[in-house]
Amino acid sequence: MAERSSLKTKLAASLPRNHHFIIHHLATPPTSSPAIYSAPPGEIPEKTTCESHFLSVAIHHNDRQIQVFALEILIYDTHHLTTLFVSKADSTGYIHLLNLPKATPSPLKTISSIFIAHLIEHHQQKGRQLVVSLFARAQDQYLFPGSIENSGKHVLDDRGLIKWWCRVLEPVLPSGNPDPQSPDSSPGRKKKTTKSTAKAYLRVPSCDLHETRSFFPPHVRRTPSLLAKWHPNRDPLRDLAGRSPTLPERCLIPRFPDDPKSRFVEELDEELTEPPPESQTQKSPSKGKRPGRWKSVRSLEQFWELMAFRQECSSGRLVGFLWAVFTPSDMEDQGSGIGQVPFAERVKRKPQKTDSAGTLAPTGGAPSTPPAEHPVDPPRSDAGHQGSSSETNERTLEAHTPRPPVKPSALVLPAKHYARINRLLLSLDYANLDIAAESSKRWIEDVGMCAGKEDWGFDVVGEKEIVGNGDGYGGEAAEGKEVGEANVLGMGLVRKKKRGVEDDGASLAAGTGAGSKEVGDGSGGVNVLATGLLRKKPKVK
Repeated sequence: MAERSSLKTKLAASLPRNHHFIIHHLATPPTSSPAIYSAPPGEIPEKTTCESHFLSVAIHHNDRQIQVFALEILIYDTHHLTTLFVSKADSTGYIHLLNLPKATPSPLKTISSIFIAHLIEHHQQKGRQLVVSLFARAQDQYLFPGSIENSGKHVLDDRGLIKWWCRVLEPVLPSGNPDPQSPDSSPGRKKKTTKSTAKAYLRVPSCDLHETRSFFPPHVRRTPSLLAKWHPNRDPLRDLAGRSPTLPERCLIPRFPDDPKSRFVEELDEELTEPPPESQTQKSPSKGKRPGRWKSVRSLEQFWELMAFRQECSSGRLVGFLWAVFTPSDMEDQGSGIGQVPFAERVKRKPQKTDSAGTLAPTGGAPSTPPAEHPVDPPRSDAGHQGSSSETNERTLEAHTPRPPVKPSALVLPAKHYARINRLLLSLDYANLDIAAESSKRWIEDVGMCAGKEDWGFDVVGEKEIVGNGDGYGGEAAEGKEVGEANVLGMGLVRKKKRGVEDDGASLAAGTGAGSKEVGDGSGGVNVLATGLLRKKPKVK
């Protein structure tokens, strides 16, 4: 159980001293999954596997376990790319039962950063790019039904949630592991042998460059070396490994469960039609239809512009799309060529050595612009859609797609049992403390019964000493305030009225009311009308 101790050590080193947490980590083995990227016309969908990871955090209260936080991450593996999609995260609001000091950093943010870094550490491989993808959308509850009725639950608004996720990913960026200088880092972390560069991208539809940059952590905005890693109003979709810039836009946007941009892509796919016969396209090559491309959206920039008008992005709440891309140094040496190799070319190189079926895409012509007689790739439907070429080709491609084994830190369940456990969680209730305790007990015991282990999970006792810094109890730092730093007003914002000088009311501070001024030194002052604004009513004879 070395890997379990490794995750336990990382958490213990960063959580507040002498506070107990119970960690339950579920996972599924890698299984065949529908391709998250649409195949170009005339090509087979890319072989994709998926494994699910579910982390539940509980605390002890009156000899009972109470779930306080849960996080689900889906890991997709393709030939050249590993994608960690943060599917859901939610809290019950009972973390306040720990009675943490106000100076304590948010344990939920710390756990999220370390768990994501832990998965990155065990899935990042030499010669393979890795990307963490998530979208931040404020909602009352995601995983714990009834938790919104708990008055102790702090529900962030849309802007606060986007900032929270930026603070979660920031410690992970420097090398794929939490930064040793970061408040949420874990001392004693094992150094990685594979070096990589990391970049973060944030898009908030309807926000300009300046507004998007305001979501970055305050210390990132003040530090040029850290700010260089963050790219506002940009996305890495054209730069990911195996994604040729010449591909149609629909082939560059991944499709994740319950993702706003995925729903938009599915609607745009309805515009796709069967390409006209070759005899028709030869009449006017300049005006011919572009196979596999949408009619209304011709670029990624236009796609994001239209996303701002979608109901999920324009209903008065902001939605943030966040990526963190980790590129190994050996791939950096290849320059831009890592994204220039289409999927069909990769398939043709290796399988032809052992496969004689000859059912793969032909070697001639650009894969992104196939002959007109090839049908347009339909929208993704089910898992069987991607294995329609031949079993031999699938086995050969699978051999060239490394699948990291599920680490023993997790309790591995078959996919069908994992799905049933998720449905059970969504049927429970966390409205008050007693009900939440019963629901937590039932969920933990039911998982143990599925796995044949009555006692599972592991305890973590925090070891980090809190010395008067942090982002405050509840985990949300004051806007513009860094950890351990006083929030001091600039000298230009402090104005003291000169004594003996009469104010004519012409330079009054905005927001104090028209024609009013502050008398005295500002403490307990009374707002009175300026002398020049007093008008004496003329006497009528």
